[in-house]
Amino acid sequence: MKAIILPLLLFSLFVRGQEQPLLPLPRALFKVAPQNFTENTLKVGTEIFNKKKTKSYTVYLYGRFESNNSNQPFYYGEAFYKGLGCEFQYRKYISPLQNYITRKGKTYLQGIYFSGYLQGASYNNNGDFTYFSYDPTTGQQTNYIVNVEESIKNWGTGFTIGVHRTLWNVLYIDAYVGGGIQWSDITRSSNSNLNNYYYSSYTDITDPAYQGIMPKIGLQVGIAL
Repeated sequence: MKAIILPLLLFSLFVRGQEQPLLPLPRALFKVAPQNFTENTLKVGTEIFNKKKTKSYTVYLYGRFESNNSNQPFYYGEAFYKGLGCEFQYRKYISPLQNYITRKGKTYLQGIYFSGYLQGASYNNNGDFTYFSYDPTTGQQTNYIVNVEESIKNWGTGFTIGVHRTLWNVLYIDAYVGGGIQWSDITRSSNSNLNNYYYSSYTDITDPAYQGIMPKIGLQVGIAL
């Protein structure tokens, strides 16, 4: 009896193992960054691996478009940027992208990487801006219409640490955290000396003209090419 049961058990294990074949390693991935939609920006890219899946090169292109649909003067503090940018990233996979099996016997791909990146972009922000001035002694409010034309170029560099993992054997989820530094160059013209007061500083890290330390945290979704 034991002589019959043992081969049956071995056969059942073999069949079970065949139910979850190893996933093919991708040569390249197409990716999109969903968190950039909150900044009216579309960011897409392609990651290309070496044969051993220990290194990769990624090129991202992104565009930002914000419009004033009402065609009315912009209020103080608003900005409507339009522009294009590019990012190049080199990744070294500390743990190469390879197959793993969960406790339930499901197969997935996973890899952990360290990357360095360079990025640069060019934007413009043109329009009529409404500025309000209030005199507390008279209680009178004065409105100014300031025409501002801006040309902004920024560039930066930094690093990230991330993990790649497949989901449903089709999607590639790329989560990362890191940081870097960004510089910017601003060319501005205006029909009023209020221009210098209007944009005296840029403190929001989502502003293309921001200069300083930049956090780089995000999530990307990709598919194999």
